[in-house]
Amino acid sequence: MEPSNTQPDLETLVRLCEEAGRAILAVREAGFRVDAKEDASPVTAADLAAHEILVAGLAAGSTLPILSEEGREVPWEARREWQRFWLIDPLDGTREFVDGFDDFTVNVALVEAGRPVMGVVHAPASGASWAGIVGQGAWRWQAEARRAIQVAPRWPPRVLASRAHLDPVTRAWIAAIPGAQLERCGSSVKFCRIAEGHADLYPRFSPTCEWDTAAGQAVLEAAGGVVLSADSLASLRCQQGESLVNGHFIACATPAWRERLVVLGRQAVGESGRHR
Repeated sequence: MEPSNTQPDLETLVRLCEEAGRAILAVREAGFRVDAKEDASPVTAADLAAHEILVAGLAAGSTLPILSEEGREVPWEARREWQRFWLIDPLDGTREFVDGFDDFTVNVALVEAGRPVMGVVHAPASGASWAGIVGQGAWRWQAEARRAIQVAPRWPPRVLASRAHLDPVTRAWIAAIPGAQLERCGSSVKFCRIAEGHADLYPRFSPTCEWDTAAGQAVLEAAGGVVLSADSLASLRCQQGESLVNGHFIACATPAWRERLVVLGRQAVGESGRHR
């Protein structure tokens, strides 16, 4: 049976993420233990507290199914029937959180037919939230103030990379762009910095999961940007198979980067041939 279309409005969703963020900060203030999940990634009481708040809040305002990084595993046989669902990462950037950095986030996305169409990214340490509905616009909340945001492409591009995952492939890719300026930060904040006009590109050539990216992708695309598969340069999509691991991708401030990336790819092939 197709679930009801009822869902919280965007501002209600922002407030829910802020509530989860306050729970995360309370755990940080009190001190916490770091445990390891089966894949060896870290998990803390903050992840679990935020998960409980988000799931309860979403279930109270919507009958759509919920998929959370910290929730129970849902078999693909069940998930493949979902046309609309909530996809959440209660604490994106747990490593940054554990290491004492502030760029960790709460991520909530509404996915429809494999496409993130609504998203909220909340940064508890700064109190900032970014939210967007694809086709309607994107906004940044800070306390009670809200302002519209949009991409602002520049050349040479400002390129973001993960603090924990700046691998040789990413370094080489950035070095191939003349004048590219590199900045490093963690979590889904990178999508939001592009969305509000402070950066241009975020290449990711190491593993992420759909809950890491869906909310940020929705915010960025609502602000006028795109998130492209690094292989096909098609839009990155969710719900494409049993695995929740994304392929490599490039978040861009403008769809015009699709053509530029084709040229960069040809140049990379040429360089490879010359060095054989």
